[in-house]
Amino acid sequence: MMKWLNKLLSTPSSDPLAIELSSILGFTPENIQFYHQAFCHSSIEEPKYGDNERLEFLGDSILDSVITEYLYHKLPNKDEGILTDIRSKMVSRRTLNRLAKEFKIDLFVQTNLGGKIPVSVLGNAFEALIAAVYLDKGESFCRKFIIEKIIKAHFSLTKLEKEISSYKKHFIHWTQKNGKEFTFELQSETGESHNKSFGMALILEEEIIAKATASSKKKAEEATAKIACESLNI
Repeated sequence: MMKWLNKLLSTPSSDPLAIELSSILGFTPENIQFYHQAFCHSSIEEPKYGDNERLEFLGDSILDSVITEYLYHKLPNKDEGILTDIRSKMVSRRTLNRLAKEFKIDLFVQTNLGGKIPVSVLGNAFEALIAAVYLDKGESFCRKFIIEKIIKAHFSLTKLEKEISSYKKHFIHWTQKNGKEFTFELQSETGESHNKSFGMALILEEEIIAKATASSKKKAEEATAKIACESLNI
């Protein structure tokens, strides 16, 4: 009796959000309150269902876990370094932001930020959506949803393996694989505090193989690594 009553109370048919989401997600949400919460930014005061920060935390873990297991079974001949690199591309902030737009998260997110919603807010809401699916439909359903509607629908593992998201990481992986010694050396730092320029050199086996200048040390290292990768055809 109670199970029937709870199901009746959670019937989403009259909720506009459930109707809109069904065409995007490929299923009709049952416990629609999870989805309302998933799209509620913490800037909203006293939200009816709560904000999405805890759901974001859960969704991030679920997405990472499912992708990790999927890659492990799908790419049995790839080493740990390659699997880690592919996974990092799939769960990067840039990728999550892109997926949020693919799933039209911008149509549902509620904030009190004013003006244009930062794209990072959309990516966070996408992770919260994953948690909402998990809590609403269960672990098995959520896992299938991630594999079919996200991984298979939006990624090519072959392209991801070839894609270089960070030349620095790519170069470091190459040196580790080939037993090479390297170091980044800051050679210059010029300009005012608000407009600095950093000159970086990349030294491989005691020989400078690339130099670059950028507005931060991190960007300078990435630039030198890119030059090195291209010159060494890595």
